[in-house]
Amino acid sequence: MTSHAGSHRWVKLGAAAIALGLVLSACGGSSSSNNEANKKASDVTIKATSDPKMGGSVKFGIEAETDGFNPTTNRWAVSGYMVGNAVFDPLAAYDANGKWQPYLAKSFTPSADYKTWTIAMRPGVTFSDGTPVDGAAVAKSLNAVKADALVGIAVRNIATATVDPANPLNAIVTTVDPWASFPALMSAQVGYIVAPAQLDAAKPASSNQPIGSGPFIQKEWIPDNRWVGTKNPNYWRSDDKGNKLPYLDSVEFRPIVDPQTRVSALLSGDINMMQTTDWPSLDKLQNEAAAGNIQFAGDHGETEESFILFNTSKAPVNDPRVRVGLAWCTDRDQILVVNETPLDRAADSQFAPDSPYYVKTDFPNNDVAKGKALIDAYKAENPGPVTVVLGTTPVPANTATTALIAQQWERCGVTVEQKTTEQSKFIIDAATGQFEANLWRQFAASDPDGDYQWWTGKNATGALALNFARLNDQQINDALDKARATPDQAVRKEAYATLQKRQTELVPYIWLAHTQWAIGAAKNIRNITNVTLPDGQPSAPMLAGFDGAVRLTQTWIE
Repeated sequence: MTSHAGSHRWVKLGAAAIALGLVLSACGGSSSSNNEANKKASDVTIKATSDPKMGGSVKFGIEAETDGFNPTTNRWAVSGYMVGNAVFDPLAAYDANGKWQPYLAKSFTPSADYKTWTIAMRPGVTFSDGTPVDGAAVAKSLNAVKADALVGIAVRNIATATVDPANPLNAIVTTVDPWASFPALMSAQVGYIVAPAQLDAAKPASSNQPIGSGPFIQKEWIPDNRWVGTKNPNYWRSDDKGNKLPYLDSVEFRPIVDPQTRVSALLSGDINMMQTTDWPSLDKLQNEAAAGNIQFAGDHGETEESFILFNTSKAPVNDPRVRVGLAWCTDRDQILVVNETPLDRAADSQFAPDSPYYVKTDFPNNDVAKGKALIDAYKAENPGPVTVVLGTTPVPANTATTALIAQQWERCGVTVEQKTTEQSKFIIDAATGQFEANLWRQFAASDPDGDYQWWTGKNATGALALNFARLNDQQINDALDKARATPDQAVRKEAYATLQKRQTELVPYIWLAHTQWAIGAAKNIRNITNVTLPDGQPSAPMLAGFDGAVRLTQTWIE
């Protein structure tokens, strides 16, 4: 996993989510005077004047390095997904309407009780080493995920993954509990299928020498410098005119941690594509695009949220009165203004108001009297000072944010100890429960079940836990299981309403803002975002649940 260690300033745990894609960052911005301009980030792209052309290279600025490229064991954030989509293919992906569709898989067929799924693979597809992408390869890859101590937590509901005895192209997955939205998870890290040769390789080759079925083949990886991939001549996808994909000869991903430096690299021509979720960078990109110097494309789908994450197993934040009190003591809008985040991005749930799952719960915010009363009630039963350790990564924007939050909480009589931790340890500390409160960013799955593993109490205990808040609440657990077991939208909406109401009562998170991802590109780049799925229907422009990540399969240079 990686973090925006200097890029966007919040923490994100996203997809590795599923595979434990975690990321950190801090809080961050754009000036309040620019709030109106940022509200509706308008895309500025240039229409192609010819058919796609073969050749050329894209140099893409990403926000951080990744610890390796084995989706069954490594920790991917958005940067990991960029390389991952170059080398591998996911079993499923999202269409332009936010619905999952088969991608590497040909189809998904459930049993009537949604406890058995048949994954049919496409004939003739091979990994870049020539071995077939068949039922055995899929089962082996999914079982490798299950075997990992951390990533495997995300697929705990998978009981078995085996080859279909009636058809070697198919894999059969059985689940412990009904799982109506199982394919949604297969669009995330755990659904990226790895060649058997990579899975069988010893370390470090199993991580640093990826073998997939994707559009590019790794040529070299120099950590913290660049990852280079060359065109896979035997890639299985073609465009609507029968031209073999990808169009590009090569791709190069360069980790450039500071977002402003990334923008400068794009404007100088050192790179020709980049991603960011940093508001000042977004402003700069939009202004340059409006001036005709570059192109700009924003993610207008489901986004993750920035928030304060509590470890509900650690005193004093194990007491709901302290967590709710701190929520009342938090002035969300002041934080957004200081971080230059548009005020219309304020969050009071993991769902934006235009989401079909959103319900208004009157989440506590900025009432010092109410907050202090709850803190005082806790003090009456627990004499002595109330001290909370608030963590982030050692990035100036992050530490500035924790300093502001500390000031706000101290208004309610709470002592705040600010702590900075290097990114990789920061993530491990969260997974192992070694924190009290952290700045964080997470929860962007188009289908909410894609975030199940982060909320269910089944993952809230143990030496390693994907439910970083470690909140085990029966009402939340029942609601999540109810939503997972059915495709009925009315039932699912009711279940996710229960989730939000209980989170408002228990406050495992203090919601701050809905994020915004965007891509900047040179003027000669075409198909900046995802174009089509294998069956030709429009794809979600950016990877659903992993904002800011795109496939370069159909990108080309005019």
